[in-house]
Amino acid sequence: MRDHVSPQQPGGWRTLAELPGSTPFFLVNLQGNLYAGTGNGQYPDLLTKLWQYDAETNSWKSKKDFPGKLADGLSYFTVAGKLYVGFSTTGETDPFASFGLEVYSSNFYEYDPATDNWKTVAAPPRYGRGAISFPLQPYGVALWGTYRNMSSQQTKFNAGGVVYDAVKGWMPVNVTISNLPAIPQITDDRIQSQVMASRVIRYRGFGFSINNRVYTGGGDTRHSSTVDPFYGYEEVRKDVLARELYEFEIAEKPGSLDLAVSNAIKAPAPDYDLTLASQAFALDQTGYIITAHGQLVSFRPASNQWQKFNDLTSPLVVGTGAAGKAYFINQTHQLLEYTPD
Repeated sequence: MRDHVSPQQPGGWRTLAELPGSTPFFLVNLQGNLYAGTGNGQYPDLLTKLWQYDAETNSWKSKKDFPGKLADGLSYFTVAGKLYVGFSTTGETDPFASFGLEVYSSNFYEYDPATDNWKTVAAPPRYGRGAISFPLQPYGVALWGTYRNMSSQQTKFNAGGVVYDAVKGWMPVNVTISNLPAIPQITDDRIQSQVMASRVIRYRGFGFSINNRVYTGGGDTRHSSTVDPFYGYEEVRKDVLARELYEFEIAEKPGSLDLAVSNAIKAPAPDYDLTLASQAFALDQTGYIITAHGQLVSFRPASNQWQKFNDLTSPLVVGTGAAGKAYFINQTHQLLEYTPD
C-alpha cells in the first residue's frame, strides 16, 4: 500500500503511509527497517500478518504470515536483529477445564528478516500471558505476567521473569523489591509492607532500558477476586498506577540477570496517567510511553524531565525508535514519524 508523504508538521511530526489490515499488535525496528504485526480482525483477535515499511516508496510490504496462534496482549522484543513473540493465549478455551479457562500458548516464535521466515524456539518456563517485555541488548526480557499450575489450573503471578539470549536460550530474572519510600496515606506498617511488591509487580505494563537501567510502570497491579493487597486503599492504588515509574539497577550473573528497584519516580501530575499503559520504548536517552488512552508521554531520566504531547490528531497504538527518530501507528492506522528537538 503506497501513500503520500506529508511535509513535516509543527513540532517535528510527519505523516507517512497507512498500515493495511487491522489495529497493530506491535511496531519494531529490525535491522533498520520498521515491521508491524496485525491481527485477523475477528474475535478473538489473533496475530496473523506481518508488514515491512518501505521508506523509498512510502508503502507497506506483506511479509510471511505468522504461523502460530497468539491473541492480543502478547509479549515481544527484538534480539540480535530478530523478532520474538509469545506469552499469550491462543484464543481457545480448555475443553477439560471446569471453568472454561483460556489456553496458554506453549510456543515462543522467532522471525528472521534475512530469510523472511518464522520458527518456534524453546518454550520459556512458566509460560503464560501479560508479561512486561522489552529489549535489553543483547537480551530480551519478560517480567512477571501470569502462569498456570496445570495440576490445579490455578492462575498465579510470576515473582520474577525470564531473559532470552539468542545463544544460551532462556535464563531467570531475579527481581528484588525493597526500600521503596512509604506511601503517606497508609499508616499501618503491615499493610505498607504488604503493598510494597504489589506496587511494582504489574500485569500488561511497559518497560524500557536507558543507560544500563530498567524502567517499568503502567499496566495493572497484582490482585485477584479473592486477594487484593490494596483492599480499602483503592484511591492509593489508582494514584500508584497513574503516576509511579520504577527504576532498577541491573546486575548480570552467570546464568541469570538480577534487577533491584533503586528508585520510585513520580509523574508530575495525575493527568499524565500511566494506568494500564503497555507500550513504551527508549530512544536517545528518553523513554516514550503510550498511555491507555493513546496519549504520548516522554521521560528523560538524566534530567527527570517529563513531557506530554498534546498536538496529536488521533490516539496512538504502538511505537518504536529507528535512526534517531520515533515512529508510531495511530488508531486510524497511519504511520507517523517524530523527530525530537
